[in-house]
Amino acid sequence: MRPRKKYFSRLLHFIRHERGSIAVMGAIIAVCGIGALAVGVDSIALYFQRRKAQGAVDLAAITAARDIARAEDAAAAAIGDNGIPSVRSIAVTRGHYVADAAVPAALRFVANQTPFNAVQVRLANDAPLYFGRSLVRASSLEVQTQATAVSTAEAAFSIGSRLASLNGGVLNAILGAALGGNVSLTAMDYDNLAHFNVDLFRFSNALATKAGGNIGTYGELAASQVSVGKVLDALISLAQAEPGSAATQLSLTTLKNQANAASVTIPAGQLISFGPSGYLGIGEGGSGLSARASALSIVNAAAGIANGQHQAEVGADISLPGIASIQLGVTVGERPQSTPWVMIGESGAAAYTAQTRIRLIVSAGGSGVLSVATIKLPIYIDVASGKAELTDITCGENPANDARVSLAVTPAVVNAWIAAPSSGWASLSLPATMEAASLVSVPLLGVSVTGKAHTQVTNLNPVSVDFSWGDIASGTAKTVSTQDFTRSLVSGLVDDLALTANIGPLSLLTADIVNGAVKTAIQPLTPALDALVNDILQTLGVGLGEADVRVNGVRCDGAALVN
Repeated sequence: MRPRKKYFSRLLHFIRHERGSIAVMGAIIAVCGIGALAVGVDSIALYFQRRKAQGAVDLAAITAARDIARAEDAAAAAIGDNGIPSVRSIAVTRGHYVADAAVPAALRFVANQTPFNAVQVRLANDAPLYFGRSLVRASSLEVQTQATAVSTAEAAFSIGSRLASLNGGVLNAILGAALGGNVSLTAMDYDNLAHFNVDLFRFSNALATKAGGNIGTYGELAASQVSVGKVLDALISLAQAEPGSAATQLSLTTLKNQANAASVTIPAGQLISFGPSGYLGIGEGGSGLSARASALSIVNAAAGIANGQHQAEVGADISLPGIASIQLGVTVGERPQSTPWVMIGESGAAAYTAQTRIRLIVSAGGSGVLSVATIKLPIYIDVASGKAELTDITCGENPANDARVSLAVTPAVVNAWIAAPSSGWASLSLPATMEAASLVSVPLLGVSVTGKAHTQVTNLNPVSVDFSWGDIASGTAKTVSTQDFTRSLVSGLVDDLALTANIGPLSLLTADIVNGAVKTAIQPLTPALDALVNDILQTLGVGLGEADVRVNGVRCDGAALVN
């Protein structure tokens, strides 16, 4: 027991002894200081390594967003150019970013959602340790960084706004039937409207003001119902503010006074879709996107939407030399999926034409043995929806001159008949069923003739159409077509017309004679009827086997970080 007691005695003496205590404490503090310094040096080194990696991944995200199709290669090249050491992995995720303040920031980027307009880049790399190796028993630590960037390139485009023909009579009949009233504008009035181009955001600002109510954003405007009268009021206010547009203002005022436009309402979102700009407040749009359209195209689009909502039919009687009478019927349906006339959006946005059905009942005098007869020629044309999809926006180094926009355009499928509908014609939701029509009936001669002809125009594969900056600035329209059917549609139907003559037992005529007399009477009429069909279709903005597309404006702001 004595050795143990002696040991404790010495230990107690050492503890109570005060000589040299500062040296011991100094040694302990020095060791702690050296450890803290080591941790501090490594922490600072890790901070700068993380900062360098974050800068590189930010640039990688911006670069990838500018070239989404090659996002992986673009991101890898940007990280490599910034000299990031010991890269473990680079993960690139395409997605869709919604710039909407009402959506929480963490939810605005949706991975893998199309159309792609943003890229998220995640980087994992090793940062070296210096003094901390002995503490963590590793020569490096993994550093993880990420960034998300969105491409702000967008374009405004439209499909089906052909205005090559300004036939006052046909346009008056169409606008009068769609808007009510007695529209009787002159060809000069229509010419005034066709040459008055307006900025679509300025028009929308004026429309929101005229519509009244609590419309604070372009999205709220698109969600509202507005009268066509307010559309005309907005155009009139723009004409008032534009020097030298007094004639246009008068033409618009005349149309408003003649039509019952104030009582016809349409969804504003079917006229214009604002896409990513929908969250902007009224008056804030258009700073980077100058999208323009003519007043006549806006009026025609509004009338088409009003008509299509009810699938109403436009009727008119038309006179042509050598033809006793022509009854015109036009039915315009609603655009598929309630798509707008002008779409403002990013890659993947699509616009459609409306389905259109045209009926021409032509009455003409017979010839030869049928000179006492009246021949009735019923022509039915069913034009399905055409489609234009925004596939690419290339801004180039100098967007003001280098910007290009690509659309994938699918022309409408067209069916045309000389026949009579047995069912389905009045409802655009049903396919038309056609049967042989009665063309001639002369009881005194014991003769009647029926006939039927059919042709179809199809082009199911989209055609890529490119618009240069010059095309966009000048408002150039481009036509995609299978072939030119508008000049020879009626002629082709008449050539293929299968006739069946019913000859009474007391008649001295034969089927060949009667059929030949019908063809002889009809064929001279076909050039005028082809021209009439072409004129009607141009007025409606519809082409047989064709689709007219325009890029109304393009915005190229490059790419920007959003996190």
